[in-house]
Amino acid sequence: MIVLRETHGSVDIGLIIGLFSLVLIGSLAYLFPTAKIPDPGGKYEVGVEIIELDDNSRIDPFSDGEMTRRLVIDIWYPSDDTSGKRRSPWFRSHSLFVESLADNYDLSPLLFQHLRAVKTNSFIGAAPSANANNLPVVILSPGMPAIVPLYFSFAEYLASRGFVVVGIEHPYAASVVEFSDGSQFHFNKDRVLDLPGVETFEEGARLSMELMADDLSFVIDSLSKLNESGHQLAGIFDVDRVAAFGHSGGGGVVHFASNDDSRIKALLSYDPALFMLNDNEIEEGIGIPSLIIETDEWKFREESGRISDLIESSVFPPLHIKISEARHPDFAMLDHLSPLAHFLDFTGSFMKSGGEYYLYDIIQSFLEYTFGNLSESELLSRLLQRDDVRVFKGIHEIPR
Repeated sequence: MIVLRETHGSVDIGLIIGLFSLVLIGSLAYLFPTAKIPDPGGKYEVGVEIIELDDNSRIDPFSDGEMTRRLVIDIWYPSDDTSGKRRSPWFRSHSLFVESLADNYDLSPLLFQHLRAVKTNSFIGAAPSANANNLPVVILSPGMPAIVPLYFSFAEYLASRGFVVVGIEHPYAASVVEFSDGSQFHFNKDRVLDLPGVETFEEGARLSMELMADDLSFVIDSLSKLNESGHQLAGIFDVDRVAAFGHSGGGGVVHFASNDDSRIKALLSYDPALFMLNDNEIEEGIGIPSLIIETDEWKFREESGRISDLIESSVFPPLHIKISEARHPDFAMLDHLSPLAHFLDFTGSFMKSGGEYYLYDIIQSFLEYTFGNLSESELLSRLLQRDDVRVFKGIHEIPR
């Protein structure tokens, strides 16, 4: 064995190499943590099912008329016992999702390699809770080109408290959607220009969002059919208590869906992209209970559209939360990916000071209020629990 050692004095090469290795390992452990997603904290354990759907009544316009519209949905639900079931990975197809995320966000895939080891709190195919009958349903439409797994923590939080969360993987809108037959559909922003009759990006974006709004209606139809099937999830979905939640582009999608489908009883959005709404749609406003969460930076983005005008026109004055220290990507679990997310200015200080669970709590509280389990005064008290947010009902700020 060869030992490199300085005999006269002061420098031990082996020691330096050892210390450097420890520092390197420690740095990688900090920058690329392999921890478990935080416990959701509710009284239930969480089950998850992945189901593929095929809408034979619609041709997917992105497919050049060659195939029907296909979807993947991720369903989180409360469970009493997850023993013997396999814990879900954060990303089902790790390499595929990592490469797609890195490509769409212009980052090195190295930044995401550690995610293979991150543990979730959801168990694949766990039996639903004995209490899981006719539960309220939250349908999630992600931001673009985000993927449903980036909302894992949010879904687990609600499922552990007695809700069903259904995340829709929209082909061509998510970074990537993969089906069990191996077919893959990747995000391409400019692909909307290839839609039939489209001449401008705005026209294509609108048609794309209308397509995804129809996805929501198809999912509600599918949940109704699932209730009547022999599937183990039969009976857990209360399709008379459906709320739609969207982030960014998904926020625009759920606004379209709520206008067209009366089964959606409540609307939630985080920095919704409303730039494609026309003057008539703005003047019609929102006709159901709604909660809009908006970061300060979003109002300067063209995609935000005329949020204030929409709120002012609404029959049901939306609850409107303004957060100065949050960032637009914050709701997509970027703070869980790595501390680098904060240093690279992808996420704001709000999430580092308990902001994530404030958001989850007010969304749950809004749902409980909408479905009759919480008074308005209790809801407002929870909305106002932090001093660094401003709360409005319609255009009027609620004083503390």
